Amino acid sequence: MIEAARAPSGGVEEFLRSLEGSPAGLRDLADIAVRFEAYAHDEILSFPRQINDLADGLRELKVGKIRLPFFETEHLGMTAARLTHGFRKNTDYTPRGEIDRAKRVRGEDVGL
Repeated sequence: MIEAARAPSGGVEEFLRSLEGSPAGLRDLADIAVRFEAYAHDEILSFPRQINDLADGLRELKVGKIRLPFFETEHLGMTAARLTHGFRKNTDYTPRGEIDRAKRVRGEDVGL
């Protein structure tokens, strides 16, 4: 199951909506959907480098330059991947601020 983390500071919905405004963004949304569908069914991807471990149980899905940090949680015997937010990555490494934001959103989501 794939879900959006719920947090007062915002989350992934705003980022995904921003992709709807261009043909390239719509292609990115389609790629995101395909990759998460595969991940939801198998909990792995055929190309393992499409998912990175970040820190403290946080991971990120990679679609081109787009990154979607997420964490996994158990609820009623099911595992859910909870998306924290999204961003475009322009460097070799995930910026520390993005990892910190994912941690903050996870903390807000789990604390609700």
